[in-house]
Amino acid sequence: MSRVFPKKTNQYLRPSIKKDGVSAAHFQQLDLRWSCEDCTHFNHDQTTCSLEYISQHHLRREQQKSFELSGKMALCRFLEID
Repeated sequence: MSRVFPKKTNQYLRPSIKKDGVSAAHFQQLDLRWSCEDCTHFNHDQTTCSLEYISQHHLRREQQKSFELSGKMALCRFLEID
């Protein structure tokens, strides 16, 4: 008896980006470091992360836009401040 295996695909499942709620008072009053541009791992010339994470959702312009639309931001768990 031979076993039939499902056909392989090149599609990978990706978890959605978790966004954290941020207080509007904290966002406006505190000098929070929350974007790739503030991080040691960020390469400013190539706009990439040295840890090879996708930085698209964590860039300052995207964070600002996300906060203004929903009050939430995709905060990186590996942010290291200079």
